[in-house]
Amino acid sequence: GEKAAVQVESRSGSVSVEAQDGTAVRVEAIVHVWSDQAADADSAAALVAQAMEHDQHRVILRAPAVPEPEGWSLWGGKRGSRIDYNVRVPLHTAVRVLSRSGRVHVARTEGRVHIESQSGRCSVAGVIGDVMLVSRSGSISLDAVRGDVAAETRSGRAEVRDVTGCVMIKVRSGVVDARNISGDLKIDGHTGLIQIAHVGGCVYAATHTGLIRYEGKVLGEMELKAHTGSIHLSVDPAHLFFIDAESQIGNVRSDLEPRRGGGSATAPDGPKVRLRTHTGSIRISRL
Repeated sequence: GEKAAVQVESRSGSVSVEAQDGTAVRVEAIVHVWSDQAADADSAAALVAQAMEHDQHRVILRAPAVPEPEGWSLWGGKRGSRIDYNVRVPLHTAVRVLSRSGRVHVARTEGRVHIESQSGRCSVAGVIGDVMLVSRSGSISLDAVRGDVAAETRSGRAEVRDVTGCVMIKVRSGVVDARNISGDLKIDGHTGLIQIAHVGGCVYAATHTGLIRYEGKVLGEMELKAHTGSIHLSVDPAHLFFIDAESQIGNVRSDLEPRRGGGSATAPDGPKVRLRTHTGSIRISRL
């Protein structure tokens, strides 16, 4: 049909879901088995085929537990079995991927995307629809999303770019790079650099340890907080805003001249920018 809902449950192996012209869901499953018996590979392929379900517009792919050949071991360069899924879907498809280990990639679909990964790199590109991505270990990348984004990774780099909706990012350890966000942006970090550029809505970013950088116009309320780390703000002074910056242990320096007539926190001088760090410097400069 013209619309579909695809769910992939992967144990070990990569998962790729991309939209294509047409109304069919096409699944290519590549089964990797270490054995000197062809029958072992045939049996594994049969298990994979049996684990595919099709119910009208819904397709469910569950990776089965592939038995290891007798006498198998990690010695001698051998590795465990894995199943790679390459799935081609109609344009209007909702995608859900649950992966234990392996790379996950979703591209060019129009529908909600939900990804949960325990280990492996995850990427989403050219999607129209809301995206939720949760990774326990591995970098995440989201590019050209027309919808809201909620992303979380415990360990790994997080890149989010060119999003038309609102974005929420949570990272425990790793670099966050968020650019060209049309809506509001919220980032909760613990350890690592946070880089932000060109946000059309409000901005909130907090980290325990690490540098926070913002570059672009101030178009909405902004709050940047670091416990141990510096804050750098590089902005366009043509867009007026009220700034409130404080560092308990560190200097605060601004290269911008206050506008004529001064300003106050209660006056309608544009968005309010609040910068706070316990240990670290604060610098405000022009683009």
